[in-house]
Amino acid sequence: MPSTDQVLVQRRDERYSVREGQPLRFGRMDSDAGVIGLDPNDMGISARAVSLDFDGCWWVNNDSAKRTILLDTGAGPSMIDLGPGQRHAIAVAPLGVLVRGVISTHRLEVQVPAELLARHHPGQLVSTDTIISSDIRITDADRLALTALFSPLLQEWPRRSGHPLTYLQAAELLGPPWTRTAVRKHIERVRERLAAEGLYFEGSLARYELGQHLLDHGILTARDLQAISG
Repeated sequence: MPSTDQVLVQRRDERYSVREGQPLRFGRMDSDAGVIGLDPNDMGISARAVSLDFDGCWWVNNDSAKRTILLDTGAGPSMIDLGPGQRHAIAVAPLGVLVRGVISTHRLEVQVPAELLARHHPGQLVSTDTIISSDIRITDADRLALTALFSPLLQEWPRRSGHPLTYLQAAELLGPPWTRTAVRKHIERVRERLAAEGLYFEGSLARYELGQHLLDHGILTARDLQAISG
C-alpha cells in the first residue's frame, strides 16, 4: 500500500508536504488554525479558501463560503469551477489550483503520485447548499458592456487577472460610440435586475463580486470575448 504522505504543493518558490490526517489549508492570512496565508492585504481571498486532505483518495476542498476557485487539469484552456463547499477528487497530476483575489490570482501546483490519484471518484462532489444562478435578462448591449468590464477575468491563465477594468477602460476597449457613462448604465441595469431577485452587490468589492457571480454561474464565459476581439 503506497504511503499517503508523498503529496507536494508548490506556491512560487515554497513547497509543502501533505500527510493523511493533517489537512493543508490556505487562506488570506496565517492563523492559529493552521492556515497558510496567501496575502493578508487581499480582502478578496477568504479567511479559509482551500484545503487538501485524504479520504480514500486526495481531495481539494473549497472552504470558502462565497468564493469559487479554479482547477487547471491541463486538459485544454478551460478550467473546472469549484464552488463554495464543493470538493474535487484529484485524478490528474500536476493539478493547478487558482485562488482569485482582488489584488492577484494565486496558483498552487499539487503533485500527487500516480498510484494515489483518484480512480473511483474522479470529478467534483456538489454540496447540498450550492446556490443556483437566477435567470436574469441580459441584452446584447448589456453583454458587451459586461464582457469588456470583466474581460481580465475571462482570459486564459496566465493572462487572467482578478481586476475588472474601469468603466472608462471598458468603453475604450469597446470603442466608439461607447462611453464611460454608457458602460456604467448597462452595468447598473444588470445590478438592478439581480437586486430584484434578491442578489445585492454593494460596497467596495461590488464590481469584483458581480464579476465573480456572473462567471461562477456561467452567465459570462470566455466565449463572450469573441464579440469584443479584433
